Amino acid sequence: MAIDQVLLLLFNHLSKHKKLVLNWAAIQLWQPKAFELLLKNHVMKATYKATNIRCQTCEKYCTVDVTRHDYPNNKIRYYAVCVDDYMHEQVGRMTIPPEQLQQWQCSTKQLLKIIARLLNIDNEITFSVNTEQTRLGMLAKEAGRKWVTLIHNPLALEINQIILPLEEILYFDGDSLTLDMDRVSYALNLKQPAHVKGYLPSVNQREKQRSKTQAMHQDWQDAAIKLKKKFPQYNKTWISKQIAKLPIAQGRNAETIRKSIDI
Repeated sequence: MAIDQVLLLLFNHLSKHKKLVLNWAAIQLWQPKAFELLLKNHVMKATYKATNIRCQTCEKYCTVDVTRHDYPNNKIRYYAVCVDDYMHEQVGRMTIPPEQLQQWQCSTKQLLKIIARLLNIDNEITFSVNTEQTRLGMLAKEAGRKWVTLIHNPLALEINQIILPLEEILYFDGDSLTLDMDRVSYALNLKQPAHVKGYLPSVNQREKQRSKTQAMHQDWQDAAIKLKKKFPQYNKTWISKQIAKLPIAQGRNAETIRKSIDI
């Protein structure tokens, strides 16, 4: 399979199961370049060795346990025995090459980290397999900020009430995994009609207010970092007073801002 086909396969599986472990035999069905690209871009990573394999000796393809044997001089060998009595008599104990026990995993959590990096979102992300979506952070737009949320099933980004399926916006450009930033920017800066803004039955009003407050605090934090870089000699109190003079203060006093910022 080519890289685009493999990526779609991963998206479809992770939409339902959040994690996928692939063994050596499964990887052999891919183009070697596809596997290399997924490792290079941290979509997949090595995980624990397999403790059983699918036997290829006959058409039954039984799953057999693998036994490890340690020999002198730190040599390690892996063996398996066919569960079919007749085939066991024919082939005896089978030596299993160590590379065939290798496994790799990919997960929704790994994708979250990749997407956050591509969007330059560096805040800590809390992920749970028991939720239907995960907030990555906020992106600045022409008039304020908007949350970026990963919907788990099917995998998609939600920005400014616009749904962007991951299979359409996350792809390989050469050897690098890339986001379609034109689509992201369009969704981020799209001015929603008044009736869309006014009626959001699925969003709790308290949650909406909390999001606005978080966006305001993030604006303060960004401004504080910039001021600290420009005027390193001044303390937190002075910086908060400068922010209080700006529109982003939204009428809050310097002391409230001082308690919120972290520099």
